[in-house]
Amino acid sequence: MRPFRYLPFVLLLSGVAACTGSQNATENSAPRTEQGTAANPSQLDLPSLVGKNIDQVRRVLGTPLETKDEAIGLDPTPEQMKSTKGADWINTFERSGSTIVVTYNAKSRKVLDMVLIGSDEDELMRRGNLVMTAPEYIVLPVPDPKNKQSISGVRMVSRR
Repeated sequence: MRPFRYLPFVLLLSGVAACTGSQNATENSAPRTEQGTAANPSQLDLPSLVGKNIDQVRRVLGTPLETKDEAIGLDPTPEQMKSTKGADWINTFERSGSTIVVTYNAKSRKVLDMVLIGSDEDELMRRGNLVMTAPEYIVLPVPDPKNKQSISGVRMVSRR
């Protein structure tokens, strides 16, 4: 009699037994929470800001780092508004250990884009709760001008 004749059959049975749903129901059905939701309020949720104007963004992200005393303040002065027509004004925010630069049209208050500053694209995508295939916005890497092989941030632009 050959003692190893039934070995493949025994291994197959033990493999099937191991895969018969030994996880409990809570492991299989536990709801997954998205980053940036109420489950994790300290995480950035940049997609929730798509379509918002600069005043709404300020309410969510807080007071910008720019002050009224600086040459480039929160909003353009009347002289700056006249010379730039309010186009491409920026506000910089610090939130949850991240720096976000928001470009907007000061005349219409419409946000044009948001740049999350950093050099690790995967980390920035995770930190900002961004996905590449979102229908509401486009994510673009911001090349580092000093090193063409790296980035200085990721840019989110609304598709609306």
